[in-house]
Amino acid sequence: MTYSSARQLAGLSGAGSLVMLATIAFAYQLPSTFFPYHGGPFYADWAALWVVYLAYSVVSLPFDIWAGYVLPCRHHQRCQILPVYLGHLFRALFVQGMVMTISALLLLQAGRAWGVWGAEAVFGLLLSALFVMRPVVAGALGSGAAPVLPGKYYAMGAAWLLTGFLLCALLPWCGVGTLFNLLETLLGCTLWSLAGLWILGRFHQDAARASMYLSWASFGLLSRAAPSVAGVPERWANPVGD
Repeated sequence: MTYSSARQLAGLSGAGSLVMLATIAFAYQLPSTFFPYHGGPFYADWAALWVVYLAYSVVSLPFDIWAGYVLPCRHHQRCQILPVYLGHLFRALFVQGMVMTISALLLLQAGRAWGVWGAEAVFGLLLSALFVMRPVVAGALGSGAAPVLPGKYYAMGAAWLLTGFLLCALLPWCGVGTLFNLLETLLGCTLWSLAGLWILGRFHQDAARASMYLSWASFGLLSRAAPSVAGVPERWANPVGD
C-alpha cells in the first residue's frame, strides 16, 4: 500500500468512527443523559465542554498517531521521535480545544440571552474571527509558510456552516438555550459538515477543506479527520493539498 493510500485508510477510519459515534449520540439524544442540568455558572458549562472535547480527543488519538506518526515512519517520510510528535500534537489539541470550547460557550450564552437567531449571529462572528485569525492559529499549531486558500472558499464554507447551524438549532430536540440542547445541535452540525465534504467538494475541494477548519466554531468533530490533515497539526488551519 502506498503512503497516500495508507493515509486515506487512516483518515477514513477515524472519520468513520467519529461519524458513527456522533450519529448514535444525536439519534439517542445522549447529551441530555450526560448533561441534564439547566443553567449554572459559565465555568461549569465550560468544564463540561472540555469533558466533551477530551472525550473526542481520546477517540481521535489512535487515528492521529496512526496517520501522523506511524505511517510517515513506516513509509520513510518525515519521521519525528515519538515524544516530540506527541508534544506537538498535545499542544495543537490544547489550541483547538480552547477555540472549540470557548466558541461553544459563547454560542450557549448568546442562545440563552437572544435565542436561536442571536446564537446564529454570534456563530457568524465566530466564523469571521476564525478566518481573520487563521494565520495566528496556524502559527500556534506549528505551521510554517504554506499556500493560503482564497477567501471565496472560506466564504462558501461559512455559508454552508451557517445554514447547517440554523437548521439543526431549529429541530425540536435541539436548541441553544441549554447545554444539552446546544450539544445536540453541534452533533447535528458535525453530520451536516460531513454532507458538506461531499456537496462542497463537488464544486471545489478547497471549499470543503476550508469548511473543516471553520467548523471549529461549531465543535466540528470531523475537522481534523480528513486524510489530507489527519495526524498533522500544522495542516489543520492550512488545509491545502494532500
